[in-house]
Amino acid sequence: MHSLSFFWLMLLASIVAMLGRFIKIPYTIALVLTGLVVGYFRLLPGLYLEPDILFAIFLPPLLFEAGINIDFRPLQRQWKIIGVLAVIGTSISTFVIGYGVHYLLKLPILVALLFGAVISPTDPISVLALFKRLGVNERLSMIVEAESLFNDGIAVVLFGVIEGVLMTSTFSLSQSIFSFILTVGGGAAIGILVGAAASRITKEFDDHLLEITLTTVVAYGSYLAAESVHVSGVIAVVAASLVMGNYGLPKGMSPASRMAVFSFWEYAGFAVNSMVFLLVGLEITVMPTFDNPMTLIIAVGIVFVGRATSVYSLSALLAAFGQHIPVRWRHVLVWSGLRGALSMAMVLGISSAVQERELLIPLIFGVVLVSLLGQGLTIEPLVSKLGLSRNKDELAEYQLLLGENVSIRKALEELDRNVRQGAISQATQDKITHRLILRQQEIEQEIVKLHLSDATIALEELKKAERIVLLAQKNAFQNAARSEVIEWRAAANLISKLEESEKGERY
Repeated sequence: MHSLSFFWLMLLASIVAMLGRFIKIPYTIALVLTGLVVGYFRLLPGLYLEPDILFAIFLPPLLFEAGINIDFRPLQRQWKIIGVLAVIGTSISTFVIGYGVHYLLKLPILVALLFGAVISPTDPISVLALFKRLGVNERLSMIVEAESLFNDGIAVVLFGVIEGVLMTSTFSLSQSIFSFILTVGGGAAIGILVGAAASRITKEFDDHLLEITLTTVVAYGSYLAAESVHVSGVIAVVAASLVMGNYGLPKGMSPASRMAVFSFWEYAGFAVNSMVFLLVGLEITVMPTFDNPMTLIIAVGIVFVGRATSVYSLSALLAAFGQHIPVRWRHVLVWSGLRGALSMAMVLGISSAVQERELLIPLIFGVVLVSLLGQGLTIEPLVSKLGLSRNKDELAEYQLLLGENVSIRKALEELDRNVRQGAISQATQDKITHRLILRQQEIEQEIVKLHLSDATIALEELKKAERIVLLAQKNAFQNAARSEVIEWRAAANLISKLEESEKGERY
């Protein structure tokens, strides 16, 4: 990808982001649609989604940005659910899809299983943004995000194992299981070591530019180190990011450096995601189409059945062991399992020695497109139908009440200022103040009713209040340091303790 192509991709991403304020579809879906239009009219010829670039350049920052934002405490509470869905669920999905494709589309069994491994990883980026906007339960959002983070690595490992069997024409169950465990475990070990070493190093200095550079080295270094010894680079990045996000950043960095690091990775994630989803749309337009669309329809149906089988069967199994996933959540977990760029990169990376490669590529691309557009554009109605989002009418009413409450308080302040200046008499102020205070009391009562009818509104307001309090305390510590009441190091320690306390209360 040359510099001019990079410029056009970022310009398109910026335009779509700005237009996203006026259109009611997820940002990533809008990027795919934009890529489809640009590709159809050949506006940017020569741009392709190259698997080597995606894996080595784009994937590490995507995984690292997601990992450093996942807190261990809620993850520890849900680790059984997430682990079972990511490891066993991805394996079940691979085999259900593989055997379904083998029997219905008559592909050789190993090729069919390869298809299953390629299409099993989920990419819920657009779904998570939607969940946040709709006020979906944080535990559900965390399960969806963490499962996707881990199933990427599991799918890549399964892909490697199955492709190896396909290429060598030799299969040993014990050897395949050993290879799977070694690849996953080796990647996790390297990621933990790299993350722990970097976390220890960052304690020795306080320079946000250096610390941003160090986290970048961790993201790419853990991936390259794992790949160099033939274990999972994806798992390594995930492990390293979790260690950095939960140990290196809170324990080894000052609040100012931590904020700079999070801001950098938030932008890096946004920029890389934008380019990847645009390239997905562009790549789909250059893929050959099927002479028989029924092949694609059958493949889409099999993929959906594979996802549904893994989620529903494992949810029932987990419930038997005391790890209950609400039934409505199970429906969302199934439908939020969008397919994305990782599947497309893996299928492009299949060896040319595999005769069915030219069939698998358009088949995977077709399933990804149907998944992104079909599921991506219908997940919001499903969440609303299941009653998992905030009541829009109640939320709108709440916003109006808050706005009116703020305006009344400003009006009272302005009225008091005019009385002090002698522009309005005290008697007039008392009369107007009495009327406004009565309205304020009515507003408070109506807000209390909304809190009772919609717990999400009350929770969001509580979080907002806690953020306000936290920011005020941080500012107080910083002002005290500027005024030399306390030292800057003491202020940084107090702010860190404050943030740790706030995290403990949340989880």
